[in-house]
Amino acid sequence: MQDISNVVASQIMHSPVVCASPDDTLKQIEGQMEDKQISGMPVVEDGVMVGIITQDDLVQVPTMLDAMARYVYGEMQSSGPMFQGEDADDDGVPDNLSFRGRIPNMQVREVMARGVVTCKPSTPVEEVMRLMVSHHIHRVVVTDDGHPIGIISTLDALKALTGVKESE
Repeated sequence: MQDISNVVASQIMHSPVVCASPDDTLKQIEGQMEDKQISGMPVVEDGVMVGIITQDDLVQVPTMLDAMARYVYGEMQSSGPMFQGEDADDDGVPDNLSFRGRIPNMQVREVMARGVVTCKPSTPVEEVMRLMVSHHIHRVVVTDDGHPIGIISTLDALKALTGVKESE
């Protein structure tokens, strides 16, 4: 284990940070994350950070949309069978009521988390780790006057703690 008592956020953050726009589509963001090999992006509008989108958010979208479809279908069925003989998905919801077709064109603003955990460049890495644990998150955005200038992932924090370099 390394002594990280004097290590600060700016020493281990990834910079420049790759940001998304609230107007970007989920398909665009998924491609950017894959191309850049990252799992989260601050969302910036007019130079101000308004949220964060992560790979976990993208994975959860189909589940949320399926739940919505089951609810809508259930409400419609409560007034009597309406869709007998319709093609249905695994949950018995007719295909024409599925929301999954919307996913590629959904905008980041519809899915992003609005409460972003941030730190300053001078924040000790030990404090960054405490933030990750207490908020159950995998990344902290490093900001300067509210503008994202870097990002620290759990992997970055572990590398600092263990002394493992990128090339090892």
